[in-house]
Amino acid sequence: MDILLTHGYFLHEDPKELQIMKPYAPLGLLYLSSYLRGKGFAVEIYDSTFGSRDALFRILETERPATLGIYANLMTRGNALAILRRAVECGWKVVMGGPEPANYADRYLAAGAHAVVPGEGELALEAILRGGEPDRARLLPDLDAQPWPDRERIDIGQYLRVWREHHGAGSVSVITARGCPYHCRWCSHSTFGKTHRRRSAAGVVDEVEWILNRYHPEQLWFADDVFTIHHGWLDAYAAEMRRRGLRIPFECITRADRLNARVAAQLAELGCDRVWIGSESGSQRLLDAMERGVTIAQVRDAVGHLKQNGIRT
Repeated sequence: MDILLTHGYFLHEDPKELQIMKPYAPLGLLYLSSYLRGKGFAVEIYDSTFGSRDALFRILETERPATLGIYANLMTRGNALAILRRAVECGWKVVMGGPEPANYADRYLAAGAHAVVPGEGELALEAILRGGEPDRARLLPDLDAQPWPDRERIDIGQYLRVWREHHGAGSVSVITARGCPYHCRWCSHSTFGKTHRRRSAAGVVDEVEWILNRYHPEQLWFADDVFTIHHGWLDAYAAEMRRRGLRIPFECITRADRLNARVAAQLAELGCDRVWIGSESGSQRLLDAMERGVTIAQVRDAVGHLKQNGIRT
């Protein structure tokens, strides 16, 4: 094994998620796995969602030490630091990634991390595994050239079983783009910068069709920051889904200013049954201070368009 990837999120420790029970697979790690395996590296994944700290520590203590890649965010900071310290004690070389370590690199380096990747992980991890230094500026130039996330390396069925047990329907997550070009002051841009890179509509439909045939979920979750940002792309995606006779309920996130009556109708045609809109505040003064770039009127209009098409908001 060249590298073990994990993320330190344990569902059984999360009282809110234990009430909601809508977990999703760690797509970021799965993308890293498929990329690095495509470059010839031996990659293992410990998907901690349904696991435990003790089980992960046993792996660190019994496996021959290699490189450990840990994704961390604000919510998993405590676990990430504990895993980092135990791994270093066991002789592992630890690389930290994700928005939390990028913004607090000194804290993780002081805890023993060998490197903190402030940006996209694929090229940086490849460089580290080849003995070099990560280059923050290097982002994948062509998302269509990258393999799909390594869903087959973890138990997607376990996620679907939990969903179906609690909600009667299973859901699988997909991303169609990376990054967000907007400037909201509270949002971290430490992973993708303020870039926005899209996959081709046909390429996304290829993945959607494969997911439907492989896992048979009852719905999808498009985890893009702003799913409806590019209306021309949405037109192409809808046309390709129609051409193949595909339709699946889904949820997505968007901004109020990237949603109008036509887009709302298009989402409904595609099967969308819920849209999450970042509204943040009912005060225009606060929205402007956040540099949100939207108005309260736009939020009201967007919600109205969606409700007229039977889409929950």
